[in-house]
Formats: sequence, structure tokens, C-alpha cells
Amino acid sequence: MKLVVTLMLVCLCDFALADTLTILNWEDYLSEKTISTWEKRSGHQVAQVYFDNDEDRDNVLVTHKEQVIDIAIIDEVASNIFGQKGSLLPISSYTNAPNISSVDSSLQQICGKNSVPYLWGTFGIAYRKDKIPVPPSSWNFLLQPNDNVKGHIGLMDDFTDTLAPALMQMNKSINTELRSDLKQAFDMIKAILPDVLTFEYGITFVNADKRRNELYAALAYSGDQFSLNEKMGKDVWAFTTVQEGTIFWVDCLAVMADSPRKDIALDFINYLYSSQVAAENSEAVRVATPIDAAKALQSQEFRDDEAIYPPVHILSKSQQYEVLSPGNILLRNRITSSLIKLHES
Repeated sequence: MKLVVTLMLVCLCDFALADTLTILNWEDYLSEKTISTWEKRSGHQVAQVYFDNDEDRDNVLVTHKEQVIDIAIIDEVASNIFGQKGSLLPISSYTNAPNISSVDSSLQQICGKNSVPYLWGTFGIAYRKDKIPVPPSSWNFLLQPNDNVKGHIGLMDDFTDTLAPALMQMNKSINTELRSDLKQAFDMIKAILPDVLTFEYGITFVNADKRRNELYAALAYSGDQFSLNEKMGKDVWAFTTVQEGTIFWVDCLAVMADSPRKDIALDFINYLYSSQVAAENSEAVRVATPIDAAKALQSQEFRDDEAIYPPVHILSKSQQYEVLSPGNILLRNRITSSLIKLHES
């Protein structure tokens, strides 16, 4: 579900058994209990290949013949693109996974005909509660930072999300095709480069960088705060959306069309989408479920957490990802690469 990124690939040499299901996934995005219970029930094993940005994920999907991938967690844009290429098994073929019928129909429309909604959330700012007592309320918190935040900001290496705060602050579409909009967003972010600590995805940075305690605020997805707290070993991170708007995102689950273990993959999906398992897995990874019956089984505290299940007034100001033109993607990649190079110079 982005920067000077290290793609964390689980070595598959020890998982070459025919009954091992390999999942391309974000780190900490599938609960250990969910995996272990299915492994005991099915007699199969699960191996995961981790990524921490969309570009590296897509590169794995393009070149995955070198690595066996059975199931991939992708966004709605990738579902559209890879589905059109025939790389994904159409959900009309998920006849052995009847539990997917319980998924919210509006979210299913977002993922399309080649994947199923897995989890959903919003885009905002993760912040250190012990360093920033008042939750950020505007993207200007990052774009026009106060002195106590300067040097402690985390951005992302992503051709959409890196520019999104500036575009939303300008009341522009995050999917804009206008060069003038992108140039203005570039200039806004360039101006704060001296105040940026890292372009590495917050979870990756906190997990591995010795400067982890210097990160006070970072671009993040709802749910990231829990992984950040786990890696820090203390409850210091929180997440908030801001007044100018957010991104409403849906992570989709897809079976690769060339998977040699489609039946095993569909068995896992049917298990994962049963109401009780979906409820437990969602609450364990601290991200919203797309299944109403599963949400009803979750704790009241979890359901009432507006960082997980945001109220209507937040969602009403949200944007969604769209498929961008090749030229737009190329320009955005040049912009983000330039920002990172300038930051590192």
C-alpha cells in the first residue's frame, strides 16, 4: 500500500514447495494469526514478498516470472492496468471463493473486474504525539513548517503521493494532467527540502534508520501509525487527516493469471473473506475492512476510531486515484527524482 526504497524480497529458495502460497504484500499487512490458522487448516504454507512503494511492486508484477507470485495486494489503478493486460485472474473465475460476495459493492466497483477489495483507508499525516501535542489540521503543517518541525519531516518517493499534499493545498486534483499544476507543486515541495529528513516511507525509515527518533511527522496511510508504534516499541505515533482533503484509497487483492496454485489461492481468499477472519485480520493490522458483516464483529473501540473509519465529512472531501497518461507519469517521476536528488545533494 515509496522513496529511496529497499524492496524487501523474501528469499523463495526455501519455499519452492508446490503447496506454498506466495503473496506480494506490504509489510505487516496480513496478521500472523490469519496466516498460521489457514496453514494449519489447509496444510499449505504462506511465503510473502514485501514491497514499500507502488513502483517496486509494479516492477515485481512485470518481472515476477523470476519469482513465483500467486496473490498480489495492489491498488485500484494497478488492478485496472494489469487486469487489461490479462495478468490477473478475473473475479468471475473466483467460483471457489463465494465469501467475496459479502464485500461492499461500491468498493468492489473501485477494484474492478480483476481483483477484490482487501482493506481501505485514507491519506494524511502520521505525527509524534510526544513532539507535536496538537494534531496537524492542514497540509501547511508540512508545506510551511514551524521551527520545531523543520528537519523532522518525512515525505515519500511516489509520483502521486509525493505531490498530493501540495496539489490538495492548491485545491487541485491529485490526478491533474496540467504541467502548470505539477510545476507549482514541485516548487512548493522544493522550498521545504531543507526541512525534510527523509523521502523514505515512514515505516521503513523507523524500522532501519538510526535517525528514527528524529522523525516527527510523515506522509502516511491510515493504519501506518500502529506499525510505527510497534517498531518504536512505544505508543507515540498518531494519524490524522487534514481540512483541505485526503485520498480515499482501496487496496485490492488479486490472483495472478499465471499462478500455478490458483485453487490454493482461492481457498485462502475464501477463508480470508469469511466475516470472522476478515474482522480479526482487519483489526489486527488496524485498517478498515470492506465487509459490513465483519465490521459488526469488531470491537467498539476499533469501530469508533475515526482514523480507521473516518466520518462522512472527511470522506466527502476525499479524492481517488485514477489511471494517469504515460506522459504524465513520466513527468511526475522526473519531478520526484529531481526532488530526491536535490534533497540528497
